[in-house]
Amino acid sequence: MEGAIQRQRLENLLRESGLGKALPKPETPRYPAVRTGWRELDERLGGGLPRGAISEITGPDSSGRTGLVFSLLARETGEGAAAAYVDATDALDPRSALEAGVDLARLLWVRCDPREAPRYEKAQRVDQAWQASNLIAAAGGFGLIVVDLGGLAVRRLRQWQRRPWVRLRQAVEHTTTALVVLASDPVAGSAAGAVVGLQRQSVQWRDGLLLDGIRTTGSVLRRKGAAEDAGAAARRAA
Repeated sequence: MEGAIQRQRLENLLRESGLGKALPKPETPRYPAVRTGWRELDERLGGGLPRGAISEITGPDSSGRTGLVFSLLARETGEGAAAAYVDATDALDPRSALEAGVDLARLLWVRCDPREAPRYEKAQRVDQAWQASNLIAAAGGFGLIVVDLGGLAVRRLRQWQRRPWVRLRQAVEHTTTALVVLASDPVAGSAAGAVVGLQRQSVQWRDGLLLDGIRTTGSVLRRKGAAEDAGAAARRAA
């Protein structure tokens, strides 16, 4: 036991001195991916959204983003894991989440400035969402963290690319936490391990009056360690 401790100390000293290139790299733990419940999409993702990484779910309004993330939350909280929802624009409807199977008792809901604010103040929500995401990721213990940036200006969000997205990625890597960002377009840059793009294909109505469902297509725009997937999976999202 003492020999193993001494070896670890020596390796740490060598790495800190910049002499650790010849040392074997420490093994990176691998955890089961978070399944979306959308079989074709999970297959293209290599099993689901990766843990210990940032994933992005992108697409315009009514493209199925909310339904997909509710499916993720329902699976995680249903298996007893804690989840967090950073809500930049106060868009989460708890009743809809409950109907989708999300265990609200296991969900931390962070609302970023839910008051009606003038346009110039809405930019503060981006900063609040950023700060909350970092605090929650650093705290640990969450199986899934959702950062909902839908409805915010993409130009403002892309300013985050000049901020330490890498820091947020490092906060969750080597952990069982999957961090999922929702936005109309990709905003996390190279820090994202997977990017899923959703598009609304058609809207289905019941008796010509009631919304019966939205048919959505999903493509894997990026997955680290794999080539881009030009194919698309389709499903009906209620």
